[in-house]
Amino acid sequence: MADLITTSSDMLPYVILGSVAVVGITGFGLLMLVKACYRKVDQGYAMIINKLKAEPDVTFTGGLIIPVIHRVEIMDISLKTIEVDRQGINGLICSDNIRADIKVAFFVRVNKTAADVLKVAGAVGVQRASVPAIRAL
Repeated sequence: MADLITTSSDMLPYVILGSVAVVGITGFGLLMLVKACYRKVDQGYAMIINKLKAEPDVTFTGGLIIPVIHRVEIMDISLKTIEVDRQGINGLICSDNIRADIKVAFFVRVNKTAADVLKVAGAVGVQRASVPAIRAL
């Protein structure tokens, strides 16, 4: 009987070492999961995260994305140029029948606030707020 007690006390360092190893491996796995699910946002972009709540979250730095539950959209909020060129046969005809050749450049951007990003995303959409879609207008 005394042999069993001494052998179980001899096993104590191995049990502690095993439990530390399991905790360490689990912690490392959770760290890798967070690293894989975290998405950063470049400068000049906003990330809209549609979670399971009524109002989406807007972030300008990055966020933790759970792949099946969250939907992510990236919006370009940098300064964009829209050029309108109406010259020659495509020129504007005024009310006094004079043809006017015009070339106008508009500068458009979205303010860097969550409310403005959500307003543009709701009204225009994230894809239409991108550069090729704006130039097509």
